[in-house]
This record gives sequence, structure tokens and C-alpha cells, in this order.
Amino acid sequence: MELKQLPKIPAQSAYYLLVCSTGILLFILIGLYPQQASLSRLDEDIAGIRARIEEQKVLFPLYKELVGKVPKKNLEMRLDSNKTGLSIDQIDGIAIQFSKIAQECDLEATSVTPDVKSLANNSKSMSVHFVLKGDFLKFRRFLLELEKVPYLEHIEEIQIQETVGGKEFRLKTWFALSTQKSEQR
Repeated sequence: MELKQLPKIPAQSAYYLLVCSTGILLFILIGLYPQQASLSRLDEDIAGIRARIEEQKVLFPLYKELVGKVPKKNLEMRLDSNKTGLSIDQIDGIAIQFSKIAQECDLEATSVTPDVKSLANNSKSMSVHFVLKGDFLKFRRFLLELEKVPYLEHIEEIQIQETVGGKEFRLKTWFALSTQKSEQR
């Protein structure tokens, strides 16, 4: 039995084979693999979105039922046409006024502080900081009473902290100012 020897591959052909194989490998690693990884991530995102859509399909009838139970008057937006500004001479009594509102809601008004810095540069609004202590449901009632104040522009921030005597509520509110003096004096 005679063993046949394989023909020798010329060095130049081996070099071309190595260069071409490396080129193909680089094409796969640089071109195709990142695209495959990107497609995998997109498939995961699509699956997540489909799950959220299914969840919304299940929750939507419940939402419609709950909206139907809410009285229509609570859904209406409050009109801003009845808004008035706080006159300059009423600023002194603002702490007493809101302390009374807090007391009516069974809350302890620790401090009601108008922010003097917010009056700089002829500002048309003034910031007032409230610190109240009491029960959360009574605080809700306070917020509803505060919403009835005609010169309230908006509530910027509410912080709630647990304390020994209940909860402590910190509010930062903005009130509209009027350039006219009050007619009460």
C-alpha cells in the first residue's frame, strides 16, 4: 500500500486563504454580531410593550367603570376667571388667615411664612411656606379649603414626614398679588 502525499499548498495561496478567512471572521464579528444583538434587544422591547398593551386592555374596562362612578362635578376644571390677587396690605394677615383654616381642619399650623425674597423685582406672585402637623385625611381637607382661596396660583411642593405626633406636612405655595390696596380697611 502506497501512501500518497498531499500536494503542498504554495505559501502565497496559504497566505491568501488566511487573509480571506480573517476578513470573513471580522465581517461576522463587526458587521453581523452587533446587528443580531440589536435585534435581540428590540425583540425583548417588543415583548415588553405587548405585555403592557395586554395589561392596558385588561385595565381599561375597570378604568371606564371607575370614571363612570365619579360625579361629573369633580371632573370639571376650576375656572380661573374668579381668581383675584392678594393686595399688598393683606400680606401681614396671611399667617393668621391660614392658621385659622388649619385650625378648622384640626391641624396644627407650626409655621406660615411668606417668602419675602419672592417679592423682589416687582413679582406678580408671592411664595408662602406652610408647616402643618396632624392626620393625613385632615391635611386633605386643608388642601381642599386651600384650593378655595381665590388668590392661590398653585402648590409647588408638598413634603410629608412621619413624626412622633403624627405627620408633618410642608407646603410651598404661590399666591397671586394685586397692586391695589384692599377695600376692607
